[in-house]
Amino acid sequence: MEEERDAKRMFMTYGGSMIRMYREGRYEAYKALSASPEEEAQWLEALIEGLAGELSIREWEAVARLEEVAKERKDIRPLDRAIKFAARHLMSADSLVKLMYAERIVAMLQALQGNLPVATLHESLRTVKIVLDDIVEKPLVLDAGHDLAAHGLKDKRALNRRAEQGIEALKRLLDGGS
Repeated sequence: MEEERDAKRMFMTYGGSMIRMYREGRYEAYKALSASPEEEAQWLEALIEGLAGELSIREWEAVARLEEVAKERKDIRPLDRAIKFAARHLMSADSLVKLMYAERIVAMLQALQGNLPVATLHESLRTVKIVLDDIVEKPLVLDAGHDLAAHGLKDKRALNRRAEQGIEALKRLLDGGS
């Protein structure tokens, strides 16, 4: 029972990433705890749902962690949760948050390309395109504590350029490329 708690704690700490565990020298310790694939599947579901519950229009840490899970596990559930959140809440976020979410979702789409049902792909592309178009069309809005320079952006023009790059990436995804 103690081993199971330790294994779950490690799994959650590393976001289910065996690669991160390995890089930090913890993979062998985790494997020694002998977590079953069924337990890992339950923990992964709990991790995804927990991160989905942390999604916020004030910051993008949770969506970044969902991106990591989607990329490593080739799991569409993190993308699905991010898209549902974006469709419902993101239009009231500031310009930088919108861009960060859009870029994370585009990265998930690229990582999951070929593993997505067509309907999910189209819904995702449509939602992200709406967000990116909104960034380009509306004036720059930044919440307190959000700094463009910290993300390699100088001004509204630079923000728009990144949004336009995202739109181009969406077009490539729609055409079947990455």
